[in-house]
Amino acid sequence: MLFHIYLSVITASLSFTITETKIFAPLRQWLKSRSTFFGELFSCGYCLGHWIALVLVLIFKPRLFDIWWVFDYFCAVLIIAWIAGFQWVVMCLLIRLAGK
Repeated sequence: MLFHIYLSVITASLSFTITETKIFAPLRQWLKSRSTFFGELFSCGYCLGHWIALVLVLIFKPRLFDIWWVFDYFCAVLIIAWIAGFQWVVMCLLIRLAGK
């Protein structure tokens, strides 16, 4: 389970960096001009976190249960994305408190 926490930290960090930082603002604007779906996806840290969690689960294949692997990976993606969502909110609050 500790590995899932590590993956959630990576997920939160990546989703925050892509959706909130100035360096990725041109990419977000370009995506919004090209596609409504991708424009919204890359502007929502919680939404993007699910896709990042999916990629990380497919790469690292963490196991939660000894059951059917598809269900196991599905649960892992949801748990990682959910924990990352909390971490993402904390990072947003800290940035706003810092005045950035």
